[in-house]
Amino acid sequence: MENTKKEIISIAGLVSSRFSLSPIAGQIYALLYLSSRPVSLNDMVKELRISKGSASTNIRALESWGAVRKVWVNSDRRDYYEANPDIEGIVLRRVKEGIKKRIGEIKPKVESIESALKNGKKSKDLKFVAGRFAKLKKILSFVENAVDILPERADFGKLSLIGKIAKLAK
Repeated sequence: MENTKKEIISIAGLVSSRFSLSPIAGQIYALLYLSSRPVSLNDMVKELRISKGSASTNIRALESWGAVRKVWVNSDRRDYYEANPDIEGIVLRRVKEGIKKRIGEIKPKVESIESALKNGKKSKDLKFVAGRFAKLKKILSFVENAVDILPERADFGKLSLIGKIAKLAK
């Protein structure tokens, strides 16, 4: 069982890194998710073979995402943590937040380009670029609308419906 648990924790770190997140955050979450009892920061350090500073930094990030929470353990002054078991909800929120943040960063640039295209000297090249840009803007709008319909929580009825719509769109 211990080897299986270690393998799951390792995979969680890999998955985390593939989504541009800290692999240590993924490992900490997996460790807590697979633990039937709260885990102290010291135990995380020992089990994952990471520095206390890294554990502390990543546990704070996980707390801010709502993925873990600090809990009190009777007659012990150390900080203990447990995982939020709603892994689907955590992932959905992180995906939505990430996409919305990136769209928010892009929007001012899109508006600036749009203004430049409207005010530019009319030419065949400008018309061509404006046409291509309009298609890019439609894609951005589609992504923005798609993110808005994603549920906040893991509502499998809605997710199933979204999956069916996506299959029809292919």
